[in-house]
Amino acid sequence: MDSKKKQILSEMGFGKQIADVEAGACPFCQKPVKESEFKDELSRKEFKISGICQVCQDDMFKRK
Repeated sequence: MDSKKKQILSEMGFGKQIADVEAGACPFCQKPVKESEFKDELSRKEFKISGICQVCQDDMFKRK
């Protein structure tokens, strides 16, 4: 994530979530994320955008 986006998100109150993603953890459940857990390319793309693990993506988007 570029520094400008990081600054904006931090100012919006998402500092902990940024730290979680940078540490390799899901910003929702805080569990470690492994790229091998993703079901498909769409899930990998979402992970690259948000840092959200497959389980939390499935819950958020109601996918099985």
